Amino acid sequence: MNDTQNNEVTVEAQLESLKSLGYRFTRPLVIRSSYLSVPTSEKMLRAVILDTETTGTDYAQDKVIELGMVAFDYCPQTGMIGDVHGTFNQLEDPGFPIPPESTKVHHITDDMVAGKSINDEEVEAFIAPASIIIAHNSRFDRRFVEPRWPIFKSKPWACTFAQIDWDAEGLGSSKLEFLAYRSGFHYEGHRASIDCHALLEVLHSAPTESGISPMKQMLDNARQKEYKVSALNAPFDSKDLLKVRGYRWNPDRKVWYTFIQESSFEAEVEWLKAAVYNNRSSKVEREKVDAFNRFSERAGIVELIDI
Repeated sequence: MNDTQNNEVTVEAQLESLKSLGYRFTRPLVIRSSYLSVPTSEKMLRAVILDTETTGTDYAQDKVIELGMVAFDYCPQTGMIGDVHGTFNQLEDPGFPIPPESTKVHHITDDMVAGKSINDEEVEAFIAPASIIIAHNSRFDRRFVEPRWPIFKSKPWACTFAQIDWDAEGLGSSKLEFLAYRSGFHYEGHRASIDCHALLEVLHSAPTESGISPMKQMLDNARQKEYKVSALNAPFDSKDLLKVRGYRWNPDRKVWYTFIQESSFEAEVEWLKAAVYNNRSSKVEREKVDAFNRFSERAGIVELIDI
């Protein structure tokens, strides 16, 4: 055994001793080429984790200045993660100065993006094999990338922020840096592709009290179909009932709405009919929400239902 190996053994022994006293340690993030220790016979599909850095938070006016993606295999039944198939990371000049407050977050400057553009054909080639797109805040990223690259409209999306109950799993926060720490590693974040690799590591290794992997939890929730239910012409004096029920007010349409699981629709209609409309003939609007339009600005199929 050489001196380097002796030193490594000594350090490991010291760490184990400190861990026995209750100390915690994190390792640097290691970019993996595979999460499999042995080959698997499970049927695997392709997924892509995506992250954007932008000039701001207004998807109607701000622009993507960095697109990062990581492609990997996964088992749709178990959530097991397999081989990693590549990393994509490109910068783009937005055509106007990057606001200083945005640069403070991602550290991307005007000089770094000057004259650069994200290659549309390479984006499409990277995304084409994917059966699902994953982001840590899909409501943000999806609204930015769909107008710029329409291929994203044809893919189902999942969200590790909204579709995993990190609090119920005893983690207390859904911030990616915190999840990394609780998963036993640390990294320098707020650049697109490194955040993607960190999220993949979290999906593989984050501890859960339920014993169900974060990846499987997210996939199961992403498959759920929902309805956006709008209580049309709800009486004014029912507003407190609707608030308690979880309905929110849309000031533009002047309507109360909520999201419910498809299986709960009939029960919700019965509650609206009795509690809100006092058994008078009324109508509610239901809009289908699934992984193909969830988190986007695109509406699903809308129906008017007599109750």
